[in-house]
Amino acid sequence: MMKKTGKIASVLLALVMVFSMSVTAFAANTNSHTITINNEKSGHTYDAYQVFAGDISNDKLTNIVWGSGVNGDALLAELDDLEAYKNCKTAEDVADVVAKLSGEQLDAFAKIVNKHLETVAASVSAKPYQMTVTGDGYYLVKDAEDVTGDDAATKIILKVVGDVTVEPKSSTPSIDKVIVDADTSNGKGTAQDVGSVVNFKLTSTIPSMDGYDTYKYIVNDTMSNGLTPVDANNDGKIDVAVTIGGVEYTDFTVAQDGQSFTITFANLKGQTAGAAVVITYSATINENALATDKEINTVNLQYSNDPNNASSFGQTPDKKVYVYDFDIVIDKYASGSNAKLEGAKFILYKKENGANKYYKYANGVVSWVDSASDATEVTTDKTGAAKFQGLDSGTYYLHETAAPSGYNLLKNDVEVKITATYGDDGQITSSSATSVSNGQYIQTKPIENKSGATLPSTGGIGTTIFYILGSVLLIGAAVLLVVKRRMRD
Repeated sequence: MMKKTGKIASVLLALVMVFSMSVTAFAANTNSHTITINNEKSGHTYDAYQVFAGDISNDKLTNIVWGSGVNGDALLAELDDLEAYKNCKTAEDVADVVAKLSGEQLDAFAKIVNKHLETVAASVSAKPYQMTVTGDGYYLVKDAEDVTGDDAATKIILKVVGDVTVEPKSSTPSIDKVIVDADTSNGKGTAQDVGSVVNFKLTSTIPSMDGYDTYKYIVNDTMSNGLTPVDANNDGKIDVAVTIGGVEYTDFTVAQDGQSFTITFANLKGQTAGAAVVITYSATINENALATDKEINTVNLQYSNDPNNASSFGQTPDKKVYVYDFDIVIDKYASGSNAKLEGAKFILYKKENGANKYYKYANGVVSWVDSASDATEVTTDKTGAAKFQGLDSGTYYLHETAAPSGYNLLKNDVEVKITATYGDDGQITSSSATSVSNGQYIQTKPIENKSGATLPSTGGIGTTIFYILGSVLLIGAAVLLVVKRRMRD
C-alpha cells in the first residue's frame, strides 16, 4: 500500500495547475506550508481548500484521507456515476484514479470537486498573493469571486503542498479595430467624402480555453450617427465576414439595433489557441456627418472568463477609430472695400490621373464627374459665402463661372489645400480647416473680386465738354478778328 500511495503522490506532485479555480490539499498533521500564486494582476481573491490530507515524505503524499475542505461522502456519491470511479470507496481509492489523470480529465475532476467544497483553509486578496495552510495534503486553489473587467478567473489548480508557487492559468483575449486604407499608418483615423464607403477590420486572437466546456465571444460595435452600416442583403443586419486562422468561419449570429450591432460566437471551444480572428464590415458616411467634427466607431469584446461559470464574462476596454470630412466655404469680397459680394458662381474640381474631376453633390452623396457641365454650381449669398460640403482632405480648385454684377471674372482658378495631422489615437491634432464647438471642419477661402473700369461713351459728358470748348474757341476767333480790323483802320 505504501508503494502504491507513494506512486500516487509522485504523480500528483507533477500535476500542474489548471485555470478557473485553483487547488491543493490538506493533511491531518499540523505542518505549515506557504502557497504563492504568481499573478501580477490586482483584483483577485484566492481560496485554498484541502481535498486530500496525508503526510508528505520525500515529496510524496502518504496515508491519504479526505481533507477538511471537501465533503468526501457527497463527492464519492457523484463520482460513483462515472465509470472510472465505480470501485472507489475511500479517499485513497479516488486518489489512485486521479493519479492517472491529466489535461481535460483532470479539469473535469476539479470541476466535480468544486461542487462539494466546504471549509476554506486559507485566503488571500492582495498582492503578493501568498497564503499559509496548515496540514500536508493536496489542495484546490481557485478564484473566490467573479472576476470583472478585462481579466479572467484562474483555471482550478490542484497541487500537492509543501511550500509551492503556482502560476494562475487564465488567458484573456483582446480586440483591435482599424480602418482599411486609412490616412494614418496605424489605421485609427481617416478623412473621406460623404457618401463614401469606409471599410473596418477587427482583429483578435483565440485565447487558451483550458478548463472551459464552452467559450463565448460577443463583439459589441457602435457607430455614431454619421455612419450607416452597409446591409447589401437588405435583411436589416450589417454584412459581416469572419475568418479564423485564415479560414472562413460562419458559426456566428448578428443582431443590429440602429447604430449598434453585436456579433455572437456561441462557442469557440475547439478552435486553436493563438489563431487570428478577423472580422470585416463596412459603413457609409451619411449626411449627418456634415454637422459633426468627426464620426466615431467603437468596439469592445465580451468573453467567457470563468471555466466554472458559463454566465461570467470579462470585457475589454473600448477601441475607437475616427472618420472625418471637410467643407470649403468661399468668402467673396470686393477689392479695396472688403464688401461681401453676392451672385458669384463657382464649381469645384480636383486633378486625378492628369484629368479634372468635378464635384457633384446629390442625395447626400459626393461624387466626381468628368464634365464641368454636370458639376454642382454654388452661388455666393449676401454674406459672400458659398459652400462645397463633405470633402476628403486634399488639393482642390475653385473655378468661377460667373462674376458678381459689375465685377471682373477671375482669370485664374483658386487652389485650396485641406490638410490634417492625426494623433496616435486617430483624432485630428492640427488642420488647415477649423472646427468650432465640435462642429464640421471648415476651410474658408477668401476670394477678391475687382470691379470693372467705367469708360466715357458717345452722348455722355465727354462730348458736351468738346462742344463747349469749340464754341469758346469760335467766339474768341471772332473777337480777335474784329479787334485786328479796328486796329488796322
